[in-house]
Amino acid sequence: MHMHSPSPHGLEDTRHREADRCLLVGVVVNLLLSIAKVIAGILGHSAALVADGIHSASDLVSDGVVWLGMRIARQDPDEEHPYGHGRFETLATLFIALALGAVAAGIVADAVDRIHWGDSSGDPLPVPATIALVAVVISIAAKEGLFHYTLKVGEKLNLRALIANAWHHRSDAVSSIAAMVGILGAQMGWPVMDPIAAVVVAAILFKVSYSFLVEVFKEITDASSAVDKEIQQQINQVIANHPDVRSAHLFKARRVGSDVRVDIHVVVNATLSVSEGHQIAEQIRVRLLKEVDAVKDALVHIDPEDDTQAEMPITYPNRDEVRHWVEPMVAKHAAFAGVAGVMLHYTVDGMILDLDLEPTPHHDMVDFNHATDQLSAAILGNPEGQIMEVRFHLALSQYRGTDNG
Repeated sequence: MHMHSPSPHGLEDTRHREADRCLLVGVVVNLLLSIAKVIAGILGHSAALVADGIHSASDLVSDGVVWLGMRIARQDPDEEHPYGHGRFETLATLFIALALGAVAAGIVADAVDRIHWGDSSGDPLPVPATIALVAVVISIAAKEGLFHYTLKVGEKLNLRALIANAWHHRSDAVSSIAAMVGILGAQMGWPVMDPIAAVVVAAILFKVSYSFLVEVFKEITDASSAVDKEIQQQINQVIANHPDVRSAHLFKARRVGSDVRVDIHVVVNATLSVSEGHQIAEQIRVRLLKEVDAVKDALVHIDPEDDTQAEMPITYPNRDEVRHWVEPMVAKHAAFAGVAGVMLHYTVDGMILDLDLEPTPHHDMVDFNHATDQLSAAILGNPEGQIMEVRFHLALSQYRGTDNG
């Protein structure tokens, strides 16, 4: 009997369903609370509770916008959006921030108008009724419960939009506490406490709006602080754990919606082959995607040395140029039939040349060693080469050798 683990697409679908279910719960709760608080605020003569009800309605809009933004952000990259659709989640957050700011401004204007009306008319401000107090207590309990539920799901699924939405629920609970204080103050003989509490609620909305705008600004400007320090540490740890990585530099991480995209340069042995360097880069990339949930894409650049310490020269000769002036040198030695292969290794201090030589028959190792000593001196002495080290290899599959015994 074979056990099959869920496919990545299956796990992703499960995450999406759980996120949608969480948002649906938020929509239902916010819809019921906003209706109940606005009605109770009107019937109970509480401006603070009406303002709090509008806050809950803004949460309802927030849930809808977050859901839509997440739906679009899930789509695969296409021709028009080759880097994916993660920024749509950012646009959803921007919309929420601007909407909250507008609602807060409206609440302040209404509260000031109520206070001004009370002062100019001489009539006492209405005292909120008990129904307003009951409604606000229920709201506090419901929104605090919704905060903990949404935060738990958001952290479990590593969805930044859900986590932000959870704190939006928490801000509603705090604003409800402010409304409760205003209602209690009015019932105790200070009617002005109710519109003042409405202004406090508006201040909380402004704060939430500002925090969202800051996050959006950091993201669209690719600020490094948009990526949590914990995530950056996880990325560095994955890279440091790879046995073939000597060091890392030019680390860049940027946020795109809930996703993080990484660019990193890693230093490996300078004499590795291109294919081995590529293999190391792919291993690091896959490990980042697997071990750091937030990372959805990574570009790993392989360096032979840390080029932030000293710039790699780009004036070195290429393979054809080296071969062009090395082959005549090899031809001068009877022990070699020709050049089988050339491998160049570029370093800050100079080039390392690996030279594969085809041996000729009827020469022994003493002849080869003597010839390579002369050839090495000629190559290292050539000012065109900029070669600081040369290493010789015999193409032994073609070496027939001689029997000196």
